Amino acid sequence: MEFCVLRVVITPAGLNDHIIINAVWGLGPYAVDGIIRPDTYVVEKSDSFPILSRDIPEKAVQLVCYHEPKDNCNALPGDYGNGSHPEMTGGIREVPVPLEKRSAPAMSDDLIRQLSEYGQKLEAHYKCAQDIEWAVDPDGKIIILQSRPLKINAALPASSGPGTSAQPRPASIQKRPGSIPGYKVIIEESEVASQGIGTGKAFHVKSEQDLSCFPVRAILIAHHSSPEYTVVMRQCSAIITESGSISGHMAALAREFNVPTLMGLGAEKVLQDIPSGMEITVDGFSGRVYQGVVKELTAAVEKQDAHMKGTPVHEHLEKISGFMLPLNLINPKAPEFIPSGCRTLHDIARFCHELSYIEMFNVSDMASKRDQCSYRLSASLPIDLHIIDLGTGIKPGGSDDLKALDTCRGTLSIDRIRSVPFLALLEGMLNKNFNCVEPRPVNFSGFLSVMQEQMLSPGHVEERFGDRSYAVIADKYLNFSSRVGYHYSVVDAYCGETVNKNYITFSFKGGAADNIKRNRRVRAIALILTSFDFAVDVKEDKIDARFQKYPCPLIRDRLDILGRLLLFTRQMDMLMTTEDSIKWVADNFIAGNYKLSVL
Repeated sequence: MEFCVLRVVITPAGLNDHIIINAVWGLGPYAVDGIIRPDTYVVEKSDSFPILSRDIPEKAVQLVCYHEPKDNCNALPGDYGNGSHPEMTGGIREVPVPLEKRSAPAMSDDLIRQLSEYGQKLEAHYKCAQDIEWAVDPDGKIIILQSRPLKINAALPASSGPGTSAQPRPASIQKRPGSIPGYKVIIEESEVASQGIGTGKAFHVKSEQDLSCFPVRAILIAHHSSPEYTVVMRQCSAIITESGSISGHMAALAREFNVPTLMGLGAEKVLQDIPSGMEITVDGFSGRVYQGVVKELTAAVEKQDAHMKGTPVHEHLEKISGFMLPLNLINPKAPEFIPSGCRTLHDIARFCHELSYIEMFNVSDMASKRDQCSYRLSASLPIDLHIIDLGTGIKPGGSDDLKALDTCRGTLSIDRIRSVPFLALLEGMLNKNFNCVEPRPVNFSGFLSVMQEQMLSPGHVEERFGDRSYAVIADKYLNFSSRVGYHYSVVDAYCGETVNKNYITFSFKGGAADNIKRNRRVRAIALILTSFDFAVDVKEDKIDARFQKYPCPLIRDRLDILGRLLLFTRQMDMLMTTEDSIKWVADNFIAGNYKLSVL
């Protein structure tokens, strides 16, 4: 059989006496990272291990190992006929799952029962419920990779009657407890990733900035599960996410920190059903969420501290944190912003992040200047756009003018484009309601201030970017870098069938006006993108935005919006003469009024 990695959760006796198995085709990271929704099998703990239920979603892609000859463009026919061997290369990569196996179970019934038996033996050996990672090799042999305590107790404090008790129920009682009378149930049932009872005010988390201001004892509510939430697990009362896997990384971390956590089925609309600020109670035993504080539940369960202070692990982490956390490289223009100036891991990450923006453009420049490496897009756009195809972004054939130009292979029409994210971005840039040909209305005081800034600030001469824009494309990928005058913007996106791999990142920086007007422009852009559910970060005249883990139609929709925004923001800094202009510009864009009148 094909190699597959799976995970098994052994729930404790007295809870439901079940074994829960997750499975995917290929390597394990796609399961634990939530990229692929795995098969779920529920097995009863008994001598025959009867299979109680199966949930078999479609598994479109898989992560696999490969080992193959390295491409050698300089090799000649017959080079390997004299006993020499080609240079080999290897690693991991994503490949499609064969159509006949996409909706098929990744496990046979015999394999499920064999694994269940192994899991029960591990539970008996360690004397507690287990979270087990394992694999099946190409010969069908089970290999145990890891087994650790599940940290789910057998106590079921939720009860439908008075006198709630935290004592374990007999193993023979398998029925899910009823709801507590007298309280409104917001979520009737969901997947329990970590047990416990949590009360507090709901707090929606949509960005890293939200995490930085997370209130103590609040309940974290988010679209997707993420290991990033670890930074607030010590101060949050519970976590609810609309999607995620109980075998994922965040679920394991929540159990380590003893944070009640619900996710997935039953909680798909939690952001809509539970507004930020509402006081709720999370029952991490029954999977319910109540409005208000349920005293019967809070009285039954004593909250355990999640911190590790005083343990050997905490002492070791405290010693090495000085080499990891402090940030010394803050100003990219400072003389010490060099490789030898990095003194911590945080410094290295900051240094690499800053230089990566420069390299994005350098790679495009080098590629476009090589003979017959890029196409020039033939479209009614106010930018000189060159396309670099990674191999799957352009349809074969067509009637374009492929006569080589100075530094490109020729012109290319839009109907030859195959790249899904690039087509979505172009749709926005060519929106019929956005007339990019007409000149932008000019605020003359803003225009004069821009001219003054150019004449009195010679440093702008060095900062001016080239006027070429580039799109590096594949069928599901886009890296669009646009540089016009004194500002640049970068769109990097992936849009495919796997929701957890889909993302858009957007960066915008610069401008011809003074620092105040440039800052106002990026703040206006931030208001616009926030209204479309982007996570944004603004620093001086630069904005970084992120939109990730959404279905392909939503990714395409947001790329359409970015396409319009790219043209809408051109020369907008000269209009940003007052603080009021920030909201005025944002409101006009959101309303679809792209023809701005003079302030």
